[in-house]
Amino acid sequence: MGIASPVVMYMRTLGLVGVVAVAVVVLVVGEILVARNRSYLVDVPFAVDRTIGPSTDDREPLELRVLGDSTAAGVGTDAADDALPSLLAERVARRTGRAVHVVGSGVSGARTADLTTDQLQKVDSADVIVIVVGSNDVIHVTTPRRLRRQTAALLEEAAATGVPVVLGGIPRFYGVGALAQPLRSIADGYAAVLRDVQRDVAASISDVTFVDIAALASPRFRGVPESMSSDEFHPSTVGYGFWADALAPAVVAAVRS
Repeated sequence: MGIASPVVMYMRTLGLVGVVAVAVVVLVVGEILVARNRSYLVDVPFAVDRTIGPSTDDREPLELRVLGDSTAAGVGTDAADDALPSLLAERVARRTGRAVHVVGSGVSGARTADLTTDQLQKVDSADVIVIVVGSNDVIHVTTPRRLRRQTAALLEEAAATGVPVVLGGIPRFYGVGALAQPLRSIADGYAAVLRDVQRDVAASISDVTFVDIAALASPRFRGVPESMSSDEFHPSTVGYGFWADALAPAVVAAVRS
């Protein structure tokens, strides 16, 4: 009896753990289905291709190109003025005293691999290239090994243009109300894994600067519900302003180097 009791208790504990594990899996699968069936903002009624800010001298405007996913396209805002590329250009113009001609080439749903075969090919001339991508790699569970290979291919080709490259890292997911718990925490944890891959690859390539949006901007979303757009997945103009604040110093440093 003294020997059998611990064995019985152990088996019961294993059974309880199994039941809990199955329940969590069922819950997460259900949350994934709900998240997939939600309505999300996808398109924008504008294109970002504009010159921002007066120049304080006779120099030509800085040429800024912003590539990436829906966040680089400005999804979550209603006007080009409020999109991430424009907000970033405003901050760069203010810090440098030069006008900035910015073109945003972001595409909704884009993953890292898509930029190499599509957006990067359309960059004609630039003084600096900003890339903001990776959230869709989290959603579609791109493996770290594959993301490492794809990020290296993207950054190496971007750096081969001869201009500085700034990579905005994957943001935190803890404020994404479109994802219920525990799915949101799972996504946030996986984002951290892929973000480290981005950081490592960027550090290995010359003329590439990694900006940790998760550390520099994501905490500012806490307690600021207006920083997210109506679909609770994309940032709003306020949120993109936080991102622009994080990215601007690296862009300015790149064009001054």
